[in-house]
Amino acid sequence: MRFIRQDLIDDQGINALPVMDIAFVGADDLDERSQHSVERSKKLGCQHFLVRYDPGTYTLAVGDQTFRANDGGLEDLALLFKADSIVIDATTLDFAEIALLLYAYTFSGKRPRIGFLYVEPERYVKRELEDSAVKGAEFALSEGFTTQSIPPFSGMLNPQDKVHLVAFLGFEGGRLSRAITQDDGHFMKKYSVVFGIPPFQATWDLEALMANSRLLSNQDVTVKFCGANNPKAAYDLLAETLHATTARSVCNRLMVSPFGTKPMAIGAALFCATERRPRVLFDHPRRKKGRTVGVHCARWYEVDLS
Repeated sequence: MRFIRQDLIDDQGINALPVMDIAFVGADDLDERSQHSVERSKKLGCQHFLVRYDPGTYTLAVGDQTFRANDGGLEDLALLFKADSIVIDATTLDFAEIALLLYAYTFSGKRPRIGFLYVEPERYVKRELEDSAVKGAEFALSEGFTTQSIPPFSGMLNPQDKVHLVAFLGFEGGRLSRAITQDDGHFMKKYSVVFGIPPFQATWDLEALMANSRLLSNQDVTVKFCGANNPKAAYDLLAETLHATTARSVCNRLMVSPFGTKPMAIGAALFCATERRPRVLFDHPRRKKGRTVGVHCARWYEVDLS
């Protein structure tokens, strides 16, 4: 796999991009930037399809087709949606949809060229005064969470396994602690948490640190950093951690929790889809409508899976 470009891009730059075979998008009614991003992603594909993952049934819906992620059903996705190049609207698709799409194409051996469009918001909506919020949790982003495994990123753990968890963290404090209590937390022997520094905008890194301040007080947690808008940095961090885990650590398994920025989640999804070995701990947030205001800028990430 090769990272080709990671750039800020305006509408003129988007219009100059070559049209790809297929664009995969999510719902465009979440906020202003989702509509903005889906509209541009659709124009970048000769065809476009709506994608949605249901963690309760382990099914990935692409257009009018449904694929089961827990019984080899993803094998058919790349056959039905043949493409040498694809666009993934990372603004509206969450980690699960992105990772499963990537897995389907890498599994098929086709390994297309992939572009990701991500639109940053002008600002996030703060919680109302009456909302209950932990210290530092300034933003109302999600309406609930469901900790369910994502086949094929849910390999069984054996009694002798010792897990190194790498968690990318963002504005919603408590997600990691809550997810661990609902998963195989007793297997976890090492914890690394990753914050997006430098951030998208000034002070956003402080908001993430404050939201997770309770977790940072744990002396057993190692704190790491990578750029909030840098998928390659997230990918490289995981690759280095995997090497260290298998070469010179008491741990023999790697687990990834992509709770941070979407560009970091793109890097994590690329790593998990191509390596296949990591186990994923994710909580499928139900994103709140109107969670952001405005459109700040767009970023274009492009990789070649071959």
